[in-house]
Amino acid sequence: MPGIGGILIRYSSETDVKKISDILNSMMHEPFYRKGTYSNIEAGFFVCYLAIEKSFADCMPIFNEKKDIVLFFTGECYDDPGDIHQLRAQGHYFQTGNASYLVHKYEELGDRFFSELNGWFNGLLLDLRDSKAILFNDRYGIRRLYVYEHPDFIAFASEAKALLIAFPELREISPISIGEFLTYDCVLQNRTYFPKIELLPPGSVWIFKKNYLEKKVYHDVAELESLPKLNLDQFTKELEGTFKQILPRYFKGGPIGLSLTGGLDTRIILACINPEPGQLPCYTFCGTYKDIIDIKLAPKVAAICGQSHQRLTLDDQKLIQEYPKQVEICTYISDGLEGVDKADVINFNRMARAIAPVRMTGKYGSQVLKGIFGFKPRPLNLDIISIDFQQYVNLAQSTAHEFKQCHPLTFLLQGAIPWWWNSFITLETSQIEVRSPFLDNDLIKILYRAPSLKSDYGVRFELQMIARNKPELLKIPTTGTHGGKGLWPIPQIKKSYLKMMMLLDKAYNTERLPANMTHLMARADKLFITPLCIDRVLFGAVEFRRYRRWFRDELSGYIRETLLCERTLSRPYWNRKNLIRIVNDHLKGRGNYLREIRRVLQIELIHRVLLNG
Repeated sequence: MPGIGGILIRYSSETDVKKISDILNSMMHEPFYRKGTYSNIEAGFFVCYLAIEKSFADCMPIFNEKKDIVLFFTGECYDDPGDIHQLRAQGHYFQTGNASYLVHKYEELGDRFFSELNGWFNGLLLDLRDSKAILFNDRYGIRRLYVYEHPDFIAFASEAKALLIAFPELREISPISIGEFLTYDCVLQNRTYFPKIELLPPGSVWIFKKNYLEKKVYHDVAELESLPKLNLDQFTKELEGTFKQILPRYFKGGPIGLSLTGGLDTRIILACINPEPGQLPCYTFCGTYKDIIDIKLAPKVAAICGQSHQRLTLDDQKLIQEYPKQVEICTYISDGLEGVDKADVINFNRMARAIAPVRMTGKYGSQVLKGIFGFKPRPLNLDIISIDFQQYVNLAQSTAHEFKQCHPLTFLLQGAIPWWWNSFITLETSQIEVRSPFLDNDLIKILYRAPSLKSDYGVRFELQMIARNKPELLKIPTTGTHGGKGLWPIPQIKKSYLKMMMLLDKAYNTERLPANMTHLMARADKLFITPLCIDRVLFGAVEFRRYRRWFRDELSGYIRETLLCERTLSRPYWNRKNLIRIVNDHLKGRGNYLREIRRVLQIELIHRVLLNG
């Protein structure tokens, strides 16, 4: 993934140059990355960097005019053009359309610079005037920065594997983190899978000098939580105005493509930005098994707005053939964050890059506007956990409970989103720049002023915004069964049909039903649904990834070979006998143990790919 890495020396002016090369090369995943190194031996700063060519960060190292301030940056910032023009008016010189203006913004603002940044990013700023290095990241930790604190130095990198490769002594796994993953599908707080590597906390500024390290947080959520509440009418007016005001920030630079779904989050973006015909190419991800609802609705949305649309299709058979290799690549690049049921993410975003190097999405819209947290315990069958290891699963349950006591929006932004929702960001941004307006600083500030809202407020707000800006889009139903046209009762029948198809698909393809029901569905599928091809009629409306079936049938050999070998069964986490039983029950269609299989497989790949190399 494009990013930064380096070593900041505390007590010696020497460093192993090979370690910097190791950090750099371990993150060099694609030929279209630009890379380089920088060193200041006197100050003890050794840095490497990578950026997608022609991206926002493709201008490193970034110097001020006097070359006594150096900036290394990952990600993007979304400033209003007027703020950038002001820097030129103050006599600064920089390129247009990239991050080169940021170093001058620091010159003008000093420490206020960090709180003024708006976007998903991390970076290193070297202020050579005071021989200090400053590590920083965005308010929510979307762009991860991994840190290893050693008595003699601090090492950091945008990918954990870079530190594991440069410092083999870090190659051990945290039982606490594994317990959290088994419970929540993610690691909590600022921990990683590796006990000696931590994450830079959201909204951090770590100031390093040879004799000290000061850890500060520039983003004070207490200030936002204490903002006065607005009444409902004021809040809605402010939210509408702010969303339309900030949206143009996210359409600077490009070309940009819109990852379009059948839902409201991308539709409100398209309605409010109202691009010129042909200006914003749209595309939708889908599979070869069956056309999902998104692929049926999205082209109609694009056509109404005068935009082109392409379907980016996952070749199921090719994925299955290449799955063992692809899942290891995804584990390696994502540092074990992305699930083994998302092995297609890199290929999808590679296809999207061929359309436009920037991908606009509706990410986090449902979370911040509709309160869809997603983060919750997803307990697996505890029979597969060894007695000795169950203490870590119990610890994970009590740990998360403590965090849920804080402000709901704060927990979402600094807990659920960076821990659980953004696992795919690393894989996506290895191919393409990803944007979404829904975490904009100004928008979030308004959301903290929300009065007590009804549970459907977010949906009604988006429908209202679409109706005011592009009412034609409401003629097309959404995947949330809103909108649609026709004489009564035709729209209602269509919505009921869509809802039924989505529920059936989730019951068939995923792990969301109560255990008894999901096992019953698995048995019915093995006995007559698959043999009679009933699945092609009733299922496939939502999910084009069919890992429950694939693990049972096409990938059964890989699953059996990987999970039932002595190497896996001897891990300290598992009850050998029960793990064998559960895997065999899934492969023979006696139950649905997708959740258990994917978690065991993911942990095993973390061991094999990241720890053992």
